[in-house]
Amino acid sequence: MNSSTSFSAKHPGAPVQADRPVRFSLAGPSRPFDPARQAIRPDLADVAEAEHHFAPHYAEPAIRQVVHDAPLFEQAGGEAIRATLKGGESFAMLDVTGGWAWGYRLSDHLVGYVEASALAPSS
Repeated sequence: MNSSTSFSAKHPGAPVQADRPVRFSLAGPSRPFDPARQAIRPDLADVAEAEHHFAPHYAEPAIRQVVHDAPLFEQAGGEAIRATLKGGESFAMLDVTGGWAWGYRLSDHLVGYVEASALAPSS
């Protein structure tokens, strides 16, 4: 295909509009969400939220095992603790930055940050 090929030719099933770019629009009301139970940040969200919430990027969670009891914080490096993750629990990790893993406890979907050193790949 060359650079003059239309969008619809490159993407079968796309709407065909003569000499006009294909446009998409958001429709419907915004939905509120609970940041303690839904893994959505301004820059990233759990791919499971894609059907209902917009984010610039989505991530598929990587399941990790909590290796020792560790606090789950509301913010990376913050003081507010949401819960204590127990050794052996599963954690769905969506991002790791600066030694902090962001994601949610698999058992109840409680979202927060945990020190990355408290997690290991699931066996």
